Amino acid sequence: MYLIGDRLIVAGMELAGLKNAFIADKETVSSVLKDVGNKARIIVITHTLAKYAKKDIEKLRKSEKIIVEIPDQSGGGEDTINKLVREVVGFELKK
Repeated sequence: MYLIGDRLIVAGMELAGLKNAFIADKETVSSVLKDVGNKARIIVITHTLAKYAKKDIEKLRKSEKIIVEIPDQSGGGEDTINKLVREVVGFELKK
């Protein structure tokens, strides 16, 4: 598993023991994602960075890579989780 995130997320995950973590920003996320996509089958990316790399993420998903979007300081990730639940369970969960 590889992680792509901002400096704070990467630092926290490295402290938790994750070794394959890469720092990116909106200008570099596409190139980091392409590089990581050549190495990993499972890629975790923060919500904010995923917004800047939608086309690259879809391309990797079509090549059978697993891309998981996680929340970051700006929040997010709820749409991805809701979509996954809807696809697996067959209906949408509401509050």
